[in-house]
Amino acid sequence: MNRQGFITATPESAGVPSRAVTAFLKRLDDNELCMHGVMLFKNGKLLAEGYAPPYTADRKHRMYSISKSFTALGVGIMAGEGKLTLDDRIVDHFPEYAPGPVHPFLAEATIRDMLTMRDCHNSTLRTIGEWFSTPPTHPAGTVFMYNTTCTNLLCAIIERISGGTLMEYLYPRMLEPIGFTPGCACIKGTWGYSWSGSGIICTPGDLAKVAMLCMNGGVWDGRRLISEAFIKEAVSKQTDNYIANDDPEHQQGYGYQIWRTRFNGFGFFGMGTQLAVALPDKDLLLITTGDTQGTTGGSASVLRSFWETVVPSVIDGVLPEDRSAQQELEDALNDVGLLKMKGAAESPVVNNISGKTYRLFDNTNGWKTARFEFGGGGGAIIYETGRGIKKIPFGFGAFKRFEFPETHFPGMEMRVPSGIGYESYASAGWSDERTLNILCYLIGDYCGNLRITAVFDGDRATIYLKKAAEHFLEEYEGWIIGYAQDRGVSL
Repeated sequence: MNRQGFITATPESAGVPSRAVTAFLKRLDDNELCMHGVMLFKNGKLLAEGYAPPYTADRKHRMYSISKSFTALGVGIMAGEGKLTLDDRIVDHFPEYAPGPVHPFLAEATIRDMLTMRDCHNSTLRTIGEWFSTPPTHPAGTVFMYNTTCTNLLCAIIERISGGTLMEYLYPRMLEPIGFTPGCACIKGTWGYSWSGSGIICTPGDLAKVAMLCMNGGVWDGRRLISEAFIKEAVSKQTDNYIANDDPEHQQGYGYQIWRTRFNGFGFFGMGTQLAVALPDKDLLLITTGDTQGTTGGSASVLRSFWETVVPSVIDGVLPEDRSAQQELEDALNDVGLLKMKGAAESPVVNNISGKTYRLFDNTNGWKTARFEFGGGGGAIIYETGRGIKKIPFGFGAFKRFEFPETHFPGMEMRVPSGIGYESYASAGWSDERTLNILCYLIGDYCGNLRITAVFDGDRATIYLKKAAEHFLEEYEGWIIGYAQDRGVSL
């Protein structure tokens, strides 16, 4: 048994070839996906797990839209307590927003419609008031359209009825009984309620336990925590989502804030490759965390890799132990790591540009000057903005750890500055002798990445910034151009 309370076993003892799991990990690596953690279970036993430093089994991770599935389970528990029904009208839970007649489409919208992502609006709205004041585009309960507003409304209802936060409601009823890590939380949203469409933070093992609870029909250690009927509906196809999505992996149907998958499975899906993929027919469960924001089809790539490597190889019963294959798997799990920037560690232009200060043309990012310095197997970009002098260090072929030089990015309340710099890791490489690429990962309660390309032509530097992050790094996008005028002090 490991530290999280899971019984461990070799893959072969559960009918899974170790070489198939290794092939799955290699596929993720070949597809250049930045994975933070991978766990594989069969028959409730942990067969494999690996984490990318600084992530560990005990480190809490942002789960993004997996939070939606937690919210749905909260609705199911509250329905079981008789405090609401799935056919309740949304308008009846927010009477202050509808003192008079409302549009019929709004009046008809129910909790069940929100659970199945069949709102009467075609876009995510910022507040409850906007939901009521924005003219609906179609009747609720008709067409699937992925919309975080649905989840936020459900969370607001839970928190209004319970008088506490979503997590405060879930802990004694579901999370504590399954051994969930104490102190996990959900970021507070701009609505005044928990940001349950995206904000839950917990460990990968915690996520695995919630998925197992659903695989077990809402029962944990013989104790029923959620209605059997609700769980059955929640993980089953309640609405078609084929037209609304372009990716086949997201066209398999939708339950109650829970996706359907191939092989008669269901999944909790979150941005950046936060995944819990459950295949009850095989009693198989995959958990992944990562940061594939900015990578097209990251989650779909993980799913296809899983379908093509592990799933076809699973058998009922046991396989002969394969010590050699198990060692190869162990090596692959130990090799899970943040994705480093490719490229050379050296360029002939370094001697000409190191320490030079570039005066920059006006730009939307507000950068005034930039300087590149090199040495000690890495370097740094040092730049001045209206917020002061900033520095992003990087390594060649390795990461440099640092605190990102901004303290106004949000913390446990959405859009409210945290006052600290996010933990960050950056690596770099020369794609050719004049083009430097930098890849920076920001990790913690918010995950994101920043890619910087700098091209040097004589005394001119052209810098391009591209961010992949939700609600931060807004000042790090676009083009910056300048010319060298003097030399600064080298590292």
